[in-house]
Amino acid sequence: MIVENFSATNIRPPTAISIIVGLLTVCSCALFTKEIVPDSSTELLEEGTKAAKLGQNVRAKTLFTQLIEDFPDSKERSQALLLLARSHYTSEEYEEAKFHFQKFINLHPKHKNADRAYFYKAMSDYQRMDLASRDQVATKDARDGFQQLIDRFPKSQYLRQAKQKINKCNFSLAKNVLEVGKFYYRTGAYHSAIARFKSLLDGHSKQKFFDEAAFLIAESYFHEQNFKEALSLYTKFTREYPRSRFILQAKKRLTALR
Repeated sequence: MIVENFSATNIRPPTAISIIVGLLTVCSCALFTKEIVPDSSTELLEEGTKAAKLGQNVRAKTLFTQLIEDFPDSKERSQALLLLARSHYTSEEYEEAKFHFQKFINLHPKHKNADRAYFYKAMSDYQRMDLASRDQVATKDARDGFQQLIDRFPKSQYLRQAKQKINKCNFSLAKNVLEVGKFYYRTGAYHSAIARFKSLLDGHSKQKFFDEAAFLIAESYFHEQNFKEALSLYTKFTREYPRSRFILQAKKRLTALR
């Protein structure tokens, strides 16, 4: 059949056989040729770094891991560990990244790149922040991580970014408390709402939405018919937040209560 088919296309049988043999030779070479694997810590680091730069994170992580496991006493091991953590971070595998950054910190606390490990460990938590979640563990861990960097490395190149991230973490934590308090307020659980709003005003750095919390505390007391406390809080509100978007509502309540 092969000969007939090739004959039908004006190709002589010997030529067809040569083509088939050639194809089989190429296939066999492809099957039995092994990928060249680096056999030294230096080569593994170089190949892993190249793979990371090309966006080949799976290969990069494999090479860095091989270096760490096969050459535990090499001078390249510390750099490979940091690059492995960074590869996980680039792949958005933040829990794994945090683990390896922390491992680097534990093993090399005085390394010249230790501040980088601290920063990206905190960033691994920062990337997992979720304002909608009642559980703000990642946000708190991120804030604490950035603060550790600031305390330990006051001259770090990451200092300015760390301070900015702390401000965003504080905003997120405060905003979460506000939203929980508003939920209680909307559902008529005024006692719980008051507790949340007070914890926000007393336990967090000042935020632009503090006026809303202060107003809703007064409103909560009003709805609980504790008019004496409500009157005091509305009065305090108009004094402390004269430009708030809630100022007209507060003044109306004051007029009604007097």
